[in-house]
Amino acid sequence: MSTFSSTINKPAKYLVCVDNREESHAALRLACMKARVRNGSVEMLHIIPPADFQTLGMIADRMREERHNEAQELLDSLSTMAQENYGVTPVQCLREGPIGDEIVSVAMDDNDITMIVIGTAQQHSGRGSLAGWLASQLGSKLLIPLLLVPGNLTDFQLENLV
Repeated sequence: MSTFSSTINKPAKYLVCVDNREESHAALRLACMKARVRNGSVEMLHIIPPADFQTLGMIADRMREERHNEAQELLDSLSTMAQENYGVTPVQCLREGPIGDEIVSVAMDDNDITMIVIGTAQQHSGRGSLAGWLASQLGSKLLIPLLLVPGNLTDFQLENLV
């Protein structure tokens, strides 16, 4: 019984998967709104997919460095938006590897995460298979809810979900 009551009083921590797409920005906005209302926190996760190019030494290193710099710029920009619009300062997490595996890994490594938030596109963009795969992984390995946020929701619609 004490385990259940301690999780009820635990502050919410939302893991939000972000990239350059509008649907991930909608997911971040909703997570920030929820964190603000519940006095919780937000962790932004950006995953750089494994390189699919076969390049030699220094060229591959330079390309990898550029991808990391672009990813860090994205995280910094989204963090600034979250701070200015919602008063929430997200923790930034940058990983490289298979997207689904990295999301599960981050969630398994951090026992404070209470929900994973992912934006979904209105048209089919391959995200459905990631969402289904994550749901099966989370249900069998973690017991963390997965919240899918349609990318075309307005801020008013998002506020009604808080």
